[in-house]
Amino acid sequence: MVTVSMQVLGHAERGIYFSENNRIVIYLDRHECLEDILSTIQHELIHVAIESENLDEDQEEKLIYALSWANYM
Repeated sequence: MVTVSMQVLGHAERGIYFSENNRIVIYLDRHECLEDILSTIQHELIHVAIESENLDEDQEEKLIYALSWANYM
């Protein structure tokens, strides 16, 4: 099970997935609206889903980007 928590102030990132404890942290100060927050949660959940694929960080980000824009490509 993955837990999602939100913090008002955070890092330069919009959200982070910690695989060690299956936790996602969303930093609210990096978002402009609710849609932004939901998009970040979706992005981090995709990291969870593809974790077992042994991709490096760059490959993961490219795959998530392609998945996000799949309907438009």
